[in-house]
Amino acid sequence: METPRNNVLQNFGQAQKAVIWFGNPYMPWHDSQVPGGKWGQELTINADGTCTVQPMVFNDYQRLSIAGQPTEHFQIAPAQAESFLRQILVLLNYFGNCTDDTNATISTTIQNVNGNFWTFTGYPTDEPAISQLAMEIRDSLNRADLMVLDGNGREDFIEKFVVDYEEQDNYHEQLVLTRVPNTVTYCRRLIDGPAITTTFQWPESEMPLLDSLNPVDFTTTIPGVPANATDDNGQLGHFTCTITRRILPSASFGGDYERYCLPAPWANLMHSIEELLDIPTTGALLSSSYYTRKRRCLDEVIYIGVKFFEDGREYNYLTDDDSIQPGDHVLVPVGGDDSEQELTVISKHYYKRGEVPYPLDKVKRVIRKIDEE
Repeated sequence: METPRNNVLQNFGQAQKAVIWFGNPYMPWHDSQVPGGKWGQELTINADGTCTVQPMVFNDYQRLSIAGQPTEHFQIAPAQAESFLRQILVLLNYFGNCTDDTNATISTTIQNVNGNFWTFTGYPTDEPAISQLAMEIRDSLNRADLMVLDGNGREDFIEKFVVDYEEQDNYHEQLVLTRVPNTVTYCRRLIDGPAITTTFQWPESEMPLLDSLNPVDFTTTIPGVPANATDDNGQLGHFTCTITRRILPSASFGGDYERYCLPAPWANLMHSIEELLDIPTTGALLSSSYYTRKRRCLDEVIYIGVKFFEDGREYNYLTDDDSIQPGDHVLVPVGGDDSEQELTVISKHYYKRGEVPYPLDKVKRVIRKIDEE
């Protein structure tokens, strides 16, 4: 991207101001002067370090300040502001389109020292480089909720994310994510054995993993255990999670380590950390067979999957034995004569009777689980 940056700076000169507009077409805002109004936000960054944020109401034809919501004023170091302006110009010239469209839902207008303006639209809000710059701007203004550039305003910054996991036999794991330094630390304390710790630290130039997370996504998306759920019989480990936020108080939640007690982003986060650490052996916290499981509800039937050949298709069997887990060996009937065969369970699913993948009267039943000798 060096060549486009040099060309832009030569042709445009030193940027003096950027007006970053982000309109949210899915957030209605009533204003008698703006029929069909929606809410938006305008952030202005000046080269001298002065910045302003103004809530706006808009439609396809006009954009007005929201009555009763005053402009907020901020001050950052001029050198930081100049760096932001230069990066905005380079990135939007590379990813966006220079246009005269002043009514776009998302746009950024940049002014140079001569008073000339360039307006950019069409830049991808999910581009990592744009998201990283957006978070750096939020961080410098200490405002996680700003819509700047990518529209991914957050409830607050996450400074630290700690998960403790334990099982009844005193086995313990801990996962710690910190924003400064930008690290992930994963520790497993083996039963009557040593503690094994793995730490990964990002380069300072990369966006912290915690900056991709919104605290509210973790505190408001936990399904809860249904009233008709069966007892876990001690099969599930227990976890607690504490999220340290920069401005708001810390938030904590916990429960059995199953889908009913885990927030919506959990599986993606654990999968990302497992790939990031890239270590030969991980425990329950980072294992999809743990964080994707859930206890059975009384109105659900149990399907287990097996394969007769390693590269073959998966076949389903019914069972009433909820203790059967992937990796266990079971005896199942096979073929027209229902000859018995020992196979390894590769999957386990619970289904409502009206949502089963195969008709109940067409599925054979597991004969029994084969206990380890």
